[in-house]
Amino acid sequence: MIREFFVWVRVFLSRRRDGELEEELGFHIEQSIEQKIAAGMIPIEARRQALIEFGGVERTREECVEKRPGWLLDSVWQDIRYAVRGFRRNPLFTVTVIVTLALGIGTTTAVFSVVDRILFRSLPYAHDDRLVSVGLVQSLERQEFMLGGFFYEWRDDQKPFESLSFERGVNECNVTEANPVRLHCAAVAANFLPTLGVSPVLGRNFLPEEDLPASPKVALISYGLWLSRYNRDAGVLNKAISIDDHLVRVVGVLPKDFEMPRLQATDIVVPAAVDVAAQHTVNSGIGYPMWAFARLKPGVNLAEARAEMEPLFRKTQLWIPAQIRGDFKLQVRSVRDRQMQSAYRAAWILLGAVSAVLLIACANVASLFMARGAARERELAVRMTLGATRNRLVRQTLIEAFLLAFAGAFAGCILAEILLRAFIAIAPTGVPFLIKAHLDLRIVLFTIAVSLVCSLLFGMIPALQMPRIVALAARATNSGAHARVRRILVSFQIAMCVVLLAGASLLFESFRNLEHQNLGMETHDVLAVHIPLTSARYQTGQAYMAFYLRVEQALRQIPGITAVGISDSLPPDVDSWHDGVRLNEMLIDGKAVALAGTGGTAVVRRVTPGYFGALGVPIVEGRIHRGRT
Repeated sequence: MIREFFVWVRVFLSRRRDGELEEELGFHIEQSIEQKIAAGMIPIEARRQALIEFGGVERTREECVEKRPGWLLDSVWQDIRYAVRGFRRNPLFTVTVIVTLALGIGTTTAVFSVVDRILFRSLPYAHDDRLVSVGLVQSLERQEFMLGGFFYEWRDDQKPFESLSFERGVNECNVTEANPVRLHCAAVAANFLPTLGVSPVLGRNFLPEEDLPASPKVALISYGLWLSRYNRDAGVLNKAISIDDHLVRVVGVLPKDFEMPRLQATDIVVPAAVDVAAQHTVNSGIGYPMWAFARLKPGVNLAEARAEMEPLFRKTQLWIPAQIRGDFKLQVRSVRDRQMQSAYRAAWILLGAVSAVLLIACANVASLFMARGAARERELAVRMTLGATRNRLVRQTLIEAFLLAFAGAFAGCILAEILLRAFIAIAPTGVPFLIKAHLDLRIVLFTIAVSLVCSLLFGMIPALQMPRIVALAARATNSGAHARVRRILVSFQIAMCVVLLAGASLLFESFRNLEHQNLGMETHDVLAVHIPLTSARYQTGQAYMAFYLRVEQALRQIPGITAVGISDSLPPDVDSWHDGVRLNEMLIDGKAVALAGTGGTAVVRRVTPGYFGALGVPIVEGRIHRGRT
């Protein structure tokens, strides 16, 4: 900072010496003129000869200035002031360039802020490249899951993982202390956070003994809950809170950027407290469903881990009934791949599309600069004649490009914020990380880098087009080289526009087909409400059903509601353990044997009689059941 200060001081002091330099140059010229007059020359001829012998005054002045400390900063500052004056003289050109760049840079920045986390940013875990998701996949469960019996067998015998842990899922829970609120509670193993490489920002992690079925209940709370409900009070540690009518002691606070590997919203994390012995007896020894995650040992890759886990899978696969055994497969993949799913391809397509838009914007601006350069060719030729060097003219053109690019970047950031909010408002649910997308320092640095690249793209071509001497004889000229370059730029823009329009047309057609896809049920003017109940208050199936029937009766009394139905799952999704009940074999009346051995499964939903009427599903044969279960 001190060195820069003195450089600027020298710059301003050097301006005071400009008058002295002019006086000195004038003195030398006058001395030469006087000598020639004394030798017998007439004054006009003496002055002409003196100037010829002295050389270019402007070139000499430049050489003298370059000997001063800080001359480059002073020269750049002069170029900036000259560029700004030129922009003021031609406001239409300036506004057109800034708006064009704002559109290109703004759309690119908005899309980059969305795809950054998907394609480039690390996950909020230590050494996230070594985190993997481990489990089984099946025809109706494409996302890998784990079964309790499998997990504990694999945990004790596996070799490729540094640690193996699990979560039981995230369910809604009630905090019933002062100001009751419904939150999201996750049940995890004691070593879940260490496996992810996450440490609490306050307090500690779960102890192994706290993960036993009969252990005292403890919990970790999210940073957001600590901020909103407890005002970042460190006294929240060891505080007892009531969760679903059970007292739970808070032992720590999760980091601000913590997220579950399956991206569920989470406010409270509690130990799963799984009865290990029971997992080997329930459901014929396969246990209850869970989701497993592991950390690879250093030097072990995914292929090696999968190969080492295959024998364990084959061994425990024998516990699955033979008729559906072939429907289960082992899957080991990175946590990033599990989170992103098919978003990778969509993210690259979006980034490629906006990059094409940015290139079109740069080509447009380059054409504008070349047209402006053709109009200024006489001016530049005069400056070269007066002694301006090629490097000085190139620098002047690039400085003008940089100034306009940064102005376009500033306007582009404002546009990007507007577009980003629009994306979040209209986008469907399930787009990874969209809700968290925002303009942070990383995005601003990206915008600055994009503006620098843009300025080089559209500024370098006109900067390299040097003025011709013939331009001194005319106000403006038009060279064949300029015309050829502009034709190339126009051809490039047309080609890119055709590609973008074709892609946009295909995407629009796909979207229209999805909008008109026949789902076999009515979706317009149909509302779905999820009402979870806690097992602490509703301990039997009859209690659950009695509550929902009361809700159904109350909804029927609301004006405007024509039909009400209740189901245990929401169609058409069947890719979740919470969507329906799976049957692996059926025995139909009149058939002597069960339909088994196909390796497939069927989904059964429990519904009330009004379910089909609410969704507009016709009964093609038979009738709607009248009973309620």
